[in-house]
Amino acid sequence: MVAREGYLLLLGAAGFAALTFAAALRFRSWPWWLGGYVLTLVALSVAWIYRTPAGLPT
Repeated sequence: MVAREGYLLLLGAAGFAALTFAAALRFRSWPWWLGGYVLTLVALSVAWIYRTPAGLPT
């Protein structure tokens, strides 16, 4: 689960990563793929930062 404060940031980071992967498919360029993977790690980091531990109310 993710805290409510992190929804917008997580959605933005994941959406930007998805757009980068779409550009990688379109342009068939390895820097776009690398950027997509980096932005996916950023999105996962945001999810980790804004996670709610089990047992706490959301």
